[in-house]
This record gives sequence, structure tokens and C-alpha cells, in this order.
Amino acid sequence: MSPGVIAITRFSVSIQYVLRRSVAACAVVCVCAAPRQAGAQSGSTPPASATPANPFAPAATTKRVSVSKAVFGDAGMIVNARDDGYIEVAAAGPNKTIFLQLRALAARAWIDSTQRMIKARARKADPPRSYRSEVTEYGSTTTMAMTRAVDSGQSQFALVFSENPQSSFTVPIEPEEADVFVAIIRKAEVQSSKMLEKTDTTAARAADSARADSAAAAKKKKKSAAKRPASPPAKVPTDSTAKPKPAVPNPA
Repeated sequence: MSPGVIAITRFSVSIQYVLRRSVAACAVVCVCAAPRQAGAQSGSTPPASATPANPFAPAATTKRVSVSKAVFGDAGMIVNARDDGYIEVAAAGPNKTIFLQLRALAARAWIDSTQRMIKARARKADPPRSYRSEVTEYGSTTTMAMTRAVDSGQSQFALVFSENPQSSFTVPIEPEEADVFVAIIRKAEVQSSKMLEKTDTTAARAADSARADSAAAAKKKKKSAAKRPASPPAKVPTDSTAKPKPAVPNPA
């Protein structure tokens, strides 16, 4: 056999040996991976983390009353009153919509501050200045504000809505619109306060009625127990085996 043939034979044998080792290694890997894959398929998929409930979300039974649907400047406004002591303000700007839930107490404070800002006297001799009245939604960074820029006795008003400094929009409005917007927020605050007071009164009456019914039931039960006849005294058992005493003779 020539050396070339021997070399080719050795090379083919080496190739076959490598192929056999590769096939064996692949078989081992497949056998080892099969139980892992089966275990992964048979095991229960971990549940996805549930979204935490919003503690500031209104209850499903919350009652809403529409107060206003109007346009101020280039933005549409919807204002609602709720019976849980909140008012809702939705502002739709040219490119964004912002929704606020304001406590009636916070809305009342904002109204008072804004009215003082609107009524502040502006003189032509005064230097240019700006005012801002802002309210923040409880538990979030969403804000609603009214601004007033005064220059040479002339005032320019604007409404500013913001979820954060990067997502705010400003709506220029007329001085008359500023008065109208404040009046709408006041109307919503008064309506919400009345609804909340009615809800609290109804709940208090229900609680008082329940307490009165409970007291009447307890009093009736006590009277029935007092009218019940007393049980007869227990009889003393007699001993039948006791011997009678002998009669004592009279003295002569």
C-alpha cells in the first residue's frame, strides 16, 4: 500500500472518529437538556405582577354631576362635581389632555387666591410683574394654575396645566374668561360640598336608625324577660325509709 493511500485512510478514520465523538456529545447534550425542558414546560408559569390599585381612584359608586363643558382660548374644559368631596377638571389642549381630581378644600383655597390675584389693581407706573395662582392634585404632581402678566397697566391671563415640567401647556385667555373659569370652579366646589354633606347626613341617619332599632330590640327583650313567671320553689325530697317517732304518753 502506498504512503498516499495510507495517509488518506488515516485521515478518513480520524474524520469518522471526530464525527462519532460529535454525535455522542450531541446525544448527551440532548438527553441532559430534555429533562430541563420538560421541567420548564411542566412547571407553572410565575404569575405576572398585578398592577397596584390606585388609592386615589374614585369608588365605583361615586356620583358625578356635570357642571360645565366650555372652551377657553384654544382648549376645551370639562368640570364635574363628585359626591365624595372632589371636583374633576379635564383640559384638552392642542396636543395634550390633562385630568385633575381636586379636593373641594384645595379648590376653595385656589379660588380665593385666584380672585385676589385677578382683582389686584394694576397701575401704568408699576414695573412689569407677573402673578401665579396654582393648585396641585393630592398625591401627584399634576397642577392647574392661572397666571397674570401686568405691563403698563395692561393684564394678560393664561391657564397652565401640567403633569410634570416636561408635559405642560399654556392657554392664553381673556380677562373675562378668567372670571368665568373661576366662577365655574366655585360652582363645582359648592356642588361637591353639598353632595358630600348630603351623603354624610344620610349615612348618619342610617347609623342613628340602626342604633335606635338595636336599643328598641334590647328593651323589648328585657321586658319579656321581666314578665316571665317565677319558677316554683324546689320540693324537698322526703325520706320514705325514716322510722316514725314513738308517741309520747301524756303524764298522769
